[in-house]
Amino acid sequence: MINKILSILYKDFKIEMSQSHLFFSVALYVVSSIYIVYISFQPVGILNSEHWVSIFWIIILFSSISSVSKSFFQESSNRNYYYYYVLSPDELIFSKLIYNFIFILFVSFLTFAVFTFFLGNYIISLPFFFSLLFIGALSISNCLTLIAAVAHQVKNNSSLISILSFPVIIPIFLLLIKLSKVSSTEFSWILVQDDIYLLILLNIILVSLTKFLFGFLWRN
Repeated sequence: MINKILSILYKDFKIEMSQSHLFFSVALYVVSSIYIVYISFQPVGILNSEHWVSIFWIIILFSSISSVSKSFFQESSNRNYYYYYVLSPDELIFSKLIYNFIFILFVSFLTFAVFTFFLGNYIISLPFFFSLLFIGALSISNCLTLIAAVAHQVKNNSSLISILSFPVIIPIFLLLIKLSKVSSTEFSWILVQDDIYLLILLNIILVSLTKFLFGFLWRN
């Protein structure tokens, strides 16, 4: 199973490196969005951490949706038939989950770097915030990969991703924004432990739903 997952990951990375349209389009979206925010807040700039954190995660939200939506729709019908006979549903969906997680994690750190360059840094507890980026990328990839898989089975209707993802992903982003505001002060585990446990629980639920629901969709 691991070898097949690694093979799919290698194939996806190879396609991305040869085409690079998704990487450059997402990078351009991130940089241009942040630059527009930078111009909008001139000449005083962003004055508090609440605005900084909220805008930061909003940019990650829309860049993640645009990137993950391509994970299934770039596959041709012939390749999907090939996958159907040589891969199990778990092998295919977990390879997509891992690929989307790596891509969203990269987008998150790119956003943080560009955001800090243009708008300064309000984050005091950087180790906790970087850990939050890791957990956030995992949560977003779990949610959007499931939605993309469902939309792919409905006549490749990519518009369903935006419609179905927002009710599911908004609670995740509200938690991430709340935790990020804590990272702009001195870190205290007591302040964040309940929300961290809730995020972990949401990830377990999403992975379980993805495993069982995609197996049903893939075979039908």
